[in-house]
Amino acid sequence: MTLQQLRYVIEVANRGSMNEAAKRLFISQPSLSNAIKELEEEIHVTIFERTNKGISLSKEGAEFLGYARQV
Repeated sequence: MTLQQLRYVIEVANRGSMNEAAKRLFISQPSLSNAIKELEEEIHVTIFERTNKGISLSKEGAEFLGYARQV
């Protein structure tokens, strides 16, 4: 887990969109998506629920976001 990954999670949660967050972070959307997926695999928690209508925080993701913001 890196501070950069935590920043990514916070930005995606704030924007509610991978595309919008990627634009604000000046990285590509696939890079952002991969970084978050790697973090989820590392900590064994699904942070974002992904659907064809977008993303939303999971219950565990909301708890994780609170810790990420403290860091």
